[in-house]
Amino acid sequence: MLRTGNAHLERLRDGRAVYIGSERVGDVTTHPAFRNAAHTVAAIYDMKADPANREIMSFTEDGEQYGMYYLQARTQEDLRQRMRAHRMIADMTYGLFGRSPDHVASFVTGMAMSPGVFAAGTRPFAENIVNHYRRMREQDIYAAYAVVPPQAARDPAFYQK
Repeated sequence: MLRTGNAHLERLRDGRAVYIGSERVGDVTTHPAFRNAAHTVAAIYDMKADPANREIMSFTEDGEQYGMYYLQARTQEDLRQRMRAHRMIADMTYGLFGRSPDHVASFVTGMAMSPGVFAAGTRPFAENIVNHYRRMREQDIYAAYAVVPPQAARDPAFYQK
């Protein structure tokens, strides 16, 4: 499934709790702190869903269409296809949108290509990573992560060392 920009924005209006300081943000798609990023991501989804861009931004597998960044590259041509999609996003955002929808999706795709890495130990997770990849790919999920300071950085003395 290829999500559209409007579908992405609607999905963000799900009642999630987002705060800036003590202010609860009612709608991240309209709040001045988040609206530009939300609409940039929506534009990326629209670019991908546009039939004129489908050859670059998506691929078909088993009759279903998915975002190109979920393609498990097995050949040089697969890598070229993925590169063209990543470049199209970078060009659209002038390379300044560091956590675009292809970012984490690419990590998860790579991990799903070698699930055996997650099979070792007392708690094997190989099946989990493959299932997570499939869910992200099928629902065209935009995943991101936050980089937070380490626990020690919460102590003001940490910055005086």
